[in-house]
Amino acid sequence: MNRTIKNTNDLKTAIAELEKRRMIQEEILTNELQAAYENLQPLNILQKVTSSPGVRNTLLKATIGLGVGVLSKNLLIGKSAGILKNVIGNVIKYGVATLVAKNSGKIKETGTGLLKKLF
Repeated sequence: MNRTIKNTNDLKTAIAELEKRRMIQEEILTNELQAAYENLQPLNILQKVTSSPGVRNTLLKATIGLGVGVLSKNLLIGKSAGILKNVIGNVIKYGVATLVAKNSGKIKETGTGLLKKLF
């Protein structure tokens, strides 16, 4: 676009070309921003992360472990307790969560075996 403008018509033509170029660049930028916005949606991020079976399995183990840990803390300590009981409850919660997450395969086998015996 490096050309010499000699008269009013050349100036008008150059302005029209620049405006057209600006509109095209603006449309490209808008489309790229829209794509980035869609990719950064929490649900889309979660779908991409959980599309891998290994990640999904690890996430499931951690969630189950944390759930069991919270449940065990609430059963053993209760909701309202002193500072010492809260600290002990948190240690129990994270200890049980780690234990369950690391041994989920064994726990699953044991649970399946118990269900087969009961039914």
